[in-house]
Amino acid sequence: MRVIFWILLSLLVVPVSAQQAMSVIPYRLVGGKMIVTMSVNGQARSVIFDTGGQVALTEELCDELGIPVTDSVKTTDANGKEVNLPRVTISSLLTPDGMINFAGVTAMKLASSTSFECFGADGFIGSNLFKNMIVEIDGKTKTILISTAEKAPTISLRKMIPFSQKGYMPIITLQAGTGNNLDVLFDTGSPRFLSLKSSDYENLQERGACRTISEGFGGGSISVGGMVESDLSRRVNFPVISLGATKFRNVTTETSTPPYTLLGVKLLEYGKVTIDYSRRHLYFEPYEQEFDLASKHYNVNLRVKDGDLVVSTVWSSMKGMVEVGDKVVQINGKSVKKYDFCESIIMGIPELKAKKKTKLTILTKQGKKVIIYQKE
Repeated sequence: MRVIFWILLSLLVVPVSAQQAMSVIPYRLVGGKMIVTMSVNGQARSVIFDTGGQVALTEELCDELGIPVTDSVKTTDANGKEVNLPRVTISSLLTPDGMINFAGVTAMKLASSTSFECFGADGFIGSNLFKNMIVEIDGKTKTILISTAEKAPTISLRKMIPFSQKGYMPIITLQAGTGNNLDVLFDTGSPRFLSLKSSDYENLQERGACRTISEGFGGGSISVGGMVESDLSRRVNFPVISLGATKFRNVTTETSTPPYTLLGVKLLEYGKVTIDYSRRHLYFEPYEQEFDLASKHYNVNLRVKDGDLVVSTVWSSMKGMVEVGDKVVQINGKSVKKYDFCESIIMGIPELKAKKKTKLTILTKQGKKVIIYQKE
């Protein structure tokens, strides 16, 4: 009878796996940035969801919530600048549905920045917050599903790409053409599809994996370390780039100075991304197996500085015509107004969207010049 009792008891004991905690966070795109709401020490705040960065809060929010500095850390921003930043500890970082609470989170304290004001954000949440989690990003529903990592994703292994470097950052390897590895950081803080590191360009150009379309001189990218200085840039075309089994044809990008080549937020237009930080895998579920990204680009880049519309980058066809810093004074014969910097980042310049070709009157050192602003 004792033997029968133990046999019956064993039939009733079923292993119970740990239940995954899950949270769904809606996001909205503002000027190419993913904005989410999180509860910071009990207060709902907007922050930028940035897989290429780390958790950070503005000094205004830290001071308002009375979060003291604990130490400092040296870090490298998206423009490759090294900066030394104070650090704080967030007692509670709660998802908006209240399902997941991150306690005792280390965060950088950032100085005041116009970019935060433009996006209505009080900081970032980055990959270090999720290093033991699974994060699924759906560009169609504009949602981020965060879950604990007791179970691996049930996505086909054919869509899995392992992290290519140590650590928790989602750095993976793409194929540029045939047999050319390109390590990239999947960075939702980068508004483009691809931002090419200059040293990666040099290596790939020597191997014939890409071709230079145009050369430019300028700058204008803003990051934690401030505005990047003007420098030589190249506009580059890749006949094909492969992310796993998915091919992207006719990819055009520009060189810059980030710590890594960046695969940006525009990837979400072409498929769903799941990052299993715990197992160091990224999954890409494409909406199609192949995409043609052929596009044209403007012959000069413009940006707003102190309310004026100025030239920020001059490409090959405009070399000798205008210079970086030259001011636009008329658009299609009409005098320009003062522009709001934040509106220009988020909405663009309305007058430049009206036609495919726009006549710009530009004040240069030699006097006024008229150019045609167009894609080429």
